[in-house]
Amino acid sequence: SHLSMVNEVSRKILSAPNIDELYHEIINLVQKEFNFYHLSLWIRDDDRKEAILKAKVGKAPSEPQSQLSAQIACQGKILGVIHVESDRPAAFDEGDRMVLETIADMCAIAILTHRHVYLEEENKNLKSLIGKKIPSTKIIGQSKSLKQLLNMIDRIAPTHVTILIQGESGTGKELIARRLHEKSSRAKGPYVAINCGTLNEHLLKSELFGHEKGAFTGAHMLKKGLVETAHGGTLFMDEIAETGKGIQAKLLRFLQDGEFYRVGGKTPLKVDVRIISATNKDLEKEVKEGQFREDLFFRLNTITLRVPPLRKRIEDIEPLLHYFLEPDPWSRIKGKKIHPDAIELLKQYDWPGNIRELQNTVERLKILSEGDEITTEDIRNHIKFTSPTKMETETHGPILALEEIEKTHILRTLFFYEGNKTKTATALGITIKTLYNKLNRYESVVRH
Repeated sequence: SHLSMVNEVSRKILSAPNIDELYHEIINLVQKEFNFYHLSLWIRDDDRKEAILKAKVGKAPSEPQSQLSAQIACQGKILGVIHVESDRPAAFDEGDRMVLETIADMCAIAILTHRHVYLEEENKNLKSLIGKKIPSTKIIGQSKSLKQLLNMIDRIAPTHVTILIQGESGTGKELIARRLHEKSSRAKGPYVAINCGTLNEHLLKSELFGHEKGAFTGAHMLKKGLVETAHGGTLFMDEIAETGKGIQAKLLRFLQDGEFYRVGGKTPLKVDVRIISATNKDLEKEVKEGQFREDLFFRLNTITLRVPPLRKRIEDIEPLLHYFLEPDPWSRIKGKKIHPDAIELLKQYDWPGNIRELQNTVERLKILSEGDEITTEDIRNHIKFTSPTKMETETHGPILALEEIEKTHILRTLFFYEGNKTKTATALGITIKTLYNKLNRYESVVRH
């Protein structure tokens, strides 16, 4: 009789669509078999850190004379407990204990199966939502230069060569790196990105290669680096020109042998990672000036992709505008249309911050403009460009050196943001470290 009851519980577990309904069915089956005075099933809630009563049958005696419990556990972790009470002394025998433990083990399997199915479904839903919010490989534009770039990306993505992406800040270099990853045979592997310009050399070394426990003060446990995390996939290193000579030497060894040491480690580790790097600087110039290792430069740029700035592909401004003006389901900001004259006005601006600056401008216009359509008046009333548009410039000044133009543009932007360097760097599409370096160089020139 006990065996048939266990078999019935097993069938219920295999067919039950709802875990909470299953709890009730299980205790009802057990109660029907044993006629216990009181039977309860408790499940541990990890968030609340307490056991939650999920099902019960019978009335708990005020002073139970006999009690029997069986843990619902798996791999050493307690998931819950089945508990029975009786008002009779010595009400339970060894057979009762074995049956109850068998039922508890079957409950553990049911709980783990349900959680696995639930997590898989949640993961699938999240991927779908993320895909709708951030179409990672969607690159907007119709210009000839962009089409040529995309054709090149799709040709070289399936290969295993290292790739260097060069282009001004805000041109979408990380978007291109993602497309290279997702069009490659590593698409199912991890895609890991790091901005080398935001960390000092010590932190960057630890982030990239990890560290052993006790390697330095504060290293309380072993930490895997990003090169390990990216095993079987792609590591994208943005602002590669900002790395110091120490990191450059370690990167060169890694690219040559596929081996590295964690900080404080004695044993070489080997991983399979494709490196894609990016910079807004001229690396060849950096090599000539002794700022970047020549041997590392040749390792990184097996193939170089050059991303044209937005001012060189004006045809892409209009489709980008319409894309950024679409309603965002994740935001309360409504989508808007834009008047053709406003589009023409925006096409006259040079967009030194490229696509990132265009997107930020559109976001401000969506918030600040009234009505459902953005007009030229909205642009003139709410947007202060860091340099005049071609429509607003009637005459050209004298021809200046490129570095002098850059200096003038940076200082003008800094003045516009009233000396706020963080806002200035964001508007220019450069790192705060790069901004400080440029300002220090300007001060040095003035002093001398």
